[in-house]
Amino acid sequence: MERRRFLALAGAASVGAGLAVTGAGTPAFAATYPFYDGGVPAEAHTKTAELAPYGLTVFAFTPSGGWVVVTQDGRYFARGIPDACFTELGALARAGRRIHCVAFPPEGGDRWVITTDKGMSARGIPEACRQRVAAYYSAGQQVVDVAFPPAGGDRWTVAATNGFQAKGVDDECFQMMRNLTQGGRRITRVAFPKAGGWAVVAQDEFHARGVPDDCFQRMNTLAAGGWQLHNVAFSPSGGWSLSTRGKVPALPADRVRQVENAVGGSTIWQRMSAWKTPGVAVAVVTGNKIAWSTGYGWLEAGSGAAAHPETAFQAASISKAVASVGVLRLLQTRGLSLSADVRPYLGWTLPRRDCVPETAVPTIDRLLTHRGGVVGRGSTSPADACSGFDAGGGGFAGYGPTATVPTLLQVMNGEGNSPKIELTTAPGAEYHYSGAGFVLLQRMVEQQTGLSLASYMDDEVFTPLGMTSSSYELAPGFELAAGHTTTGAVIPGRRNRYPESAAAGLYTNVLDLCRLVSYLNRAWSASSDIAGPLSRASVRTLLTPGPQPDMGRGLFVAGAGTDGFSYTHDGSNYGFRSVFKGYPKLGAGYAVLANGSNAALVTEVAAAVRKVYGWP
Repeated sequence: MERRRFLALAGAASVGAGLAVTGAGTPAFAATYPFYDGGVPAEAHTKTAELAPYGLTVFAFTPSGGWVVVTQDGRYFARGIPDACFTELGALARAGRRIHCVAFPPEGGDRWVITTDKGMSARGIPEACRQRVAAYYSAGQQVVDVAFPPAGGDRWTVAATNGFQAKGVDDECFQMMRNLTQGGRRITRVAFPKAGGWAVVAQDEFHARGVPDDCFQRMNTLAAGGWQLHNVAFSPSGGWSLSTRGKVPALPADRVRQVENAVGGSTIWQRMSAWKTPGVAVAVVTGNKIAWSTGYGWLEAGSGAAAHPETAFQAASISKAVASVGVLRLLQTRGLSLSADVRPYLGWTLPRRDCVPETAVPTIDRLLTHRGGVVGRGSTSPADACSGFDAGGGGFAGYGPTATVPTLLQVMNGEGNSPKIELTTAPGAEYHYSGAGFVLLQRMVEQQTGLSLASYMDDEVFTPLGMTSSSYELAPGFELAAGHTTTGAVIPGRRNRYPESAAAGLYTNVLDLCRLVSYLNRAWSASSDIAGPLSRASVRTLLTPGPQPDMGRGLFVAGAGTDGFSYTHDGSNYGFRSVFKGYPKLGAGYAVLANGSNAALVTEVAAAVRKVYGWP
């Protein structure tokens, strides 16, 4: 059973649970806080019932089956925990410390950690974990939870009042810890069943995988009653305990959860399954800053590596939009004109068909706006045709794992798996979306700088903008997603290679794309130049309609003159789909990258972002 659950709890009906406990000095349980457990020692159940009315801050099991329960007013009871831990717990309680967490590493013995409102006490826990807890307290934060996966060793999670850190945990567990905090929530509990799996709680949200069915059902029962899930614990014998000490607090709207639950009329996970796409990453810009970023699913189907916002995907035709920034940078620094004929800068003779006038000029501007007369695939039959070309004939197929990758010059001469590049229509006369036109721009950049496009973009664009996981290399060294077919199978070699880098070869992640969005938005709106690769005038040129009414240079634009003015580009490579969009006047934007071949998914995710934020 898949254990994914996100809940909107506002206005949910209250549901009571647990045992009624009455007696002198003990409030009636039914009027206070519910709890659930299963498979725990009878005494542990009884003591939980006795203490639950006082608000449990801790319920934890030792690896040998001992257990401890602590309330928010300092009451506690323990059975079978290390003597030193029990002694320290009593001393802390008598000192008036509020106990946040008691946790035991899976190796057992005299190993434990107690965190409080004023510091920690620990013995025998991994040194890196101890240092992390101490660092949070030194920074003025309280540590609310420490948890240890059953595999032991240097594996742990630490959650503080404003942050978390994890080491050696299941990658999807870390993915969810990260995702839950992106919507303005705090991690409050992490727990690991001995048999595998995990549960992550973040105030009014939780996510669990591999926990017992009855435990998961009771988690939902508490949530449906509007109760905040404060404690989750798993015993070494397979038992579990859940408790709360109050209702879900009033919290700001969680835009991340709203987006996740508005994808294609369903949830993002259901749509990923429907479109057979293993991994997706999303980032959103508001106020010209990255507001949040999330990853879902896997880098590769069947792997244990989760997709994160830091993961690089093939951006496909978004490559053209980003390369356009580099082209404008070259024009700006070399004093070249947009209206200049590109041919003198190529170091190569651009062929033309007989029906193309000798006076026709393929300018840099026309190539940037897909009106350069270079049509590309779909323009080869018959060889002397100058009209009636197949629609959408501007892309490249890429080269699989066993294919020899041609040089850029070989691509231009038609010695790869695409036709030779030539003038097939009169430049300026018609719009034909053309990857081949961007190959010519790539050639121009490389000829004029003496650098590969990858090196040039690193130096002139990516480094200045802090885009540290973006590259036009054929196989960059950072973490890469694998591409998948429409059936969800990994494509041969995981990724095709694209020597036509400016047209299709960019690797990037959603964080870097949103850094670019933020920069372009700010540069567009600024009263003068800002730090970055382009002057304000060049950014205005990039994003202003040119020879093609719905295009700036390498970017599609819409809504000029309105608050909803935007620029965008999408992408489609074998095994990958992508889209990004910016709104300069709103200081907003987003990026979506996916490692599947069904374009509808990124369209649905982008639509969900726009719907939640009210963007056109």
